[in-house]
Amino acid sequence: MKILNAQTVHYQDPVMEPVLIPVMHSATPLCINDPFMVNGTPYGVTAMRLDAPYGAVVVDDVASVDIERLGPALGNHQLFPEGANIVFIQVLDGQTLTARLWQLGKGEAILPEAVCVAGIAAMILQKTLRRKVRVFMGGGVSIVDWSLGRGVSLTSPARLLEGIERNAG
Repeated sequence: MKILNAQTVHYQDPVMEPVLIPVMHSATPLCINDPFMVNGTPYGVTAMRLDAPYGAVVVDDVASVDIERLGPALGNHQLFPEGANIVFIQVLDGQTLTARLWQLGKGEAILPEAVCVAGIAAMILQKTLRRKVRVFMGGGVSIVDWSLGRGVSLTSPARLLEGIERNAG
């Protein structure tokens, strides 16, 4: 798929070590799809740090998520001592996903770099997606390519990437 008026931004690999995110996690070396309990319901969270802590959560239908209720419940969960942005992900097939983002202190937001990098990293670590993936969000599509150890590249329409180049790693 070719994106018209596209720009590509490169990022470093996400930080996955729990102590550096930070996330209070000790079950396995990394926090990948670990259950966070919210009102008696477990949500599998994959934690990482990009520019801030992130939690990625796979859902069956991203459009039906009550993001203004569930986002703060997960983002302010006691297991994230500094809080976290939460990316809700719906896998459409082995190379495509759709996503929404709840941003800590702000609510729902469209930040393609955060959603793409965090979402793709979580799904690749769970062995659900390939390393090159299409992400649908906010009426646009982005292409993410992650080669573990060599960083992440994000190609999106220029209108979605305005002003984020300076934040890339």
